[in-house]
Amino acid sequence: MSGLMVAASRLRLLAAICTAALAGAYASSCMAADDDFYKGKTLTMAVASKPGGGTDTSARLVARYWTNHIPGRPNIVVQNKNLELAAANDFQYIVRPDGLTIGAFAGSGTIGPVSRKSANAKYNPLDWELLGAIDRGPPILLLRKAAQGQLLDRSRPFVAMGSVSTDRLQDAMALFGAEYLGWNIKFVLGYPGSNELYLSFERGELDMFASGTAEIVKRFVNSGVAVPLAAANRRSDFPDVPSFEELLGNKKPTGVEWQAFYAFASADLVDKYFAAPPKVPSAIVKTLRDSFMATLKDEAFLAQAQKVLADGVIPVPVEELREHIKEAIDIPPEVATQVLALRKKYNLPISADAQPK
Repeated sequence: MSGLMVAASRLRLLAAICTAALAGAYASSCMAADDDFYKGKTLTMAVASKPGGGTDTSARLVARYWTNHIPGRPNIVVQNKNLELAAANDFQYIVRPDGLTIGAFAGSGTIGPVSRKSANAKYNPLDWELLGAIDRGPPILLLRKAAQGQLLDRSRPFVAMGSVSTDRLQDAMALFGAEYLGWNIKFVLGYPGSNELYLSFERGELDMFASGTAEIVKRFVNSGVAVPLAAANRRSDFPDVPSFEELLGNKKPTGVEWQAFYAFASADLVDKYFAAPPKVPSAIVKTLRDSFMATLKDEAFLAQAQKVLADGVIPVPVEELREHIKEAIDIPPEVATQVLALRKKYNLPISADAQPK
């Protein structure tokens, strides 16, 4: 090789090394800028729920500890958006993708309408930048102690079962209890949030409702007003409460009929989930995802969550959350037909558009 060619080769190698070094320096500066992105800023957490319910309680607890794990430690401000559908639609189309707004949602309230093809659901959670979710533990169905004699006696006044969205596991338990155990119940619809259910139960307007929040369950059981009927699945913090499947015993349906139980409340496969709006820059999304999962491992958070929410709060990473949402939306046709028949039989809304206000 001539001296001129060797010199040219060395120049090309030097240029490549310089380019790589510059790229590395640029990446480092970008990383540094990203680490400082939230410094001195306010991060708004838009909660698609009224104050006081399970979604609001969960979101505020997460927000309290999340800021400690976000580089720059932004001030997190929680804002309640009372109408879940409107909040989800706004999140899809109106909220700016600047990384300064995140959303907290209930699976039943926002995924259910998409699953039921509601014309009012203009959004798709799969379009959002999902950050992760928490599972507080399965809901426990509570019955007013004074109404115990009415549950299996259809000659007496019906047991009033309160419902927010009719897409939750507690709704499936109540409906399948009526269908296969002969429960004498009637759904009372139109409650805008869980807090309104609690108040209505306290006033004696409802006889049955459910919650996955340990603090709420203990409040009504310990006061002697309610007795626990069943949990969607066994819970270690309420060891004497049977699962709904155990309660069904040999009356448990099989095949498509039992698949309909989970499909009926498929949106409740996701408990409380968190997201950023579409098109937020990937570096910011990664920061939010990493810090969210770090929050759910925080010992102080876990200790408080065990007191307020349930025993053994389960963190749900993004990949698992996305699969749960897909499963909730894509229900096999034969199962969907069974769910539709049950909804019609018990006068439940076929789509979210029919939900009483």
